[in-house]
Amino acid sequence: MIIDTHVHLGSAPGYLEELVHMAARLKIDKFCLFTAGSGKLSFFGPGGAKVGTPRANTPEPAERRRTTNEDVLKAQRKYPDVVIPFYYFRLGVDGPRVVERAHRQGFRGLKLINPTRNYNDDSYYPVWERCEDLGMITLFHTGIVGRGPQQVHFDVDSSRMKVIYLDRIARRFQKMTMFVAHLGNPDHWEAGMMCRWHANMYFDLSGSTLKYKKAPFFRELLWWEKQKVRYRDELGRGPWEKILFGTDVTPAEMPETMEDYRKLFRALRLPRKYQDAVMGGTAAKLLGLAERK
Repeated sequence: MIIDTHVHLGSAPGYLEELVHMAARLKIDKFCLFTAGSGKLSFFGPGGAKVGTPRANTPEPAERRRTTNEDVLKAQRKYPDVVIPFYYFRLGVDGPRVVERAHRQGFRGLKLINPTRNYNDDSYYPVWERCEDLGMITLFHTGIVGRGPQQVHFDVDSSRMKVIYLDRIARRFQKMTMFVAHLGNPDHWEAGMMCRWHANMYFDLSGSTLKYKKAPFFRELLWWEKQKVRYRDELGRGPWEKILFGTDVTPAEMPETMEDYRKLFRALRLPRKYQDAVMGGTAAKLLGLAERK
C-alpha cells in the first residue's frame, strides 16, 4: 500500500479530480488531505487575541476562494476509498471542543501550522489531551514556513514551529501519534534524535530536504540503523520504520517528489522492506488500514 501523508486541497476548479487522477497514475492508494488554511488567523496573537493592524499603505489581500474543512469532508465523501481527511486546526484559537467535533465528523487527525505560541506552550495541553483520548493523529508543520506577500497581514513566526518544541509533547502524551512534516528543516539533527528516541513520532521528507541533502547526509543523520537496540525507541525500531512518504506539492509535482524518495532509496541501497514501510506500510498501521495483498 502506498500512502501519501501530506496533501493539500487546492481551490482551483477540478483540483480534487486532478489529485485523484495523479494518485491513480502513481499507484498511490490513499492520501491524507487537508486545507492550506482559511486565512482567519490574520492579526491573531497569543491566546487568539486580535492584535495589530494592517501596515500603512499596504492593502489587505483581495478575497479569494480558499478551501475549508467542509471541502475536505466533501472530498472524502466523494472519494471515500482514497481520501483520509485531516482537520485544519487553528492552534491558539480552536480548543478541545473543536477536536471533539472534528472527531465526530470523521476527521482522522489534525493539521497544525502557524500557532499563536510555541508548540510546547502549556496552554495547548488540553488539545493534546483530547487528541490522545480520541486517537486523533497530530500532523505538525516544523521548521521554516513558506512566505507570501499576504503575510504582511498575518502573525506568522517560524520560530514557534521549531521541531525541538515537540520533544516535550512527545514525552508527556506518549499515546498520541505525531506525524512531523519536513524533518524539522533546517533543524534536521534535532529531528533525527527525536525520531530515534520517541516511539510516537514519525517524520516525512517533504519540502526541500530531498532537493539539497544527499544520501551521505541521511546515512550520518540516521546513524542508528545498524546499532544495538539500546540506541532506539522502546520498540526497538530502526530509522526507516519511522519515516513517512509525503509530497506536499501540487498534483503535477507529485511524480518528481516520489522520484526523489526513490532516488534516495537507490543511493542508500535500502532494503525493500524498509522502502515499503516508508511508502505506506508504516502509515497503514498507524491509520488502522489493512495492507493490500
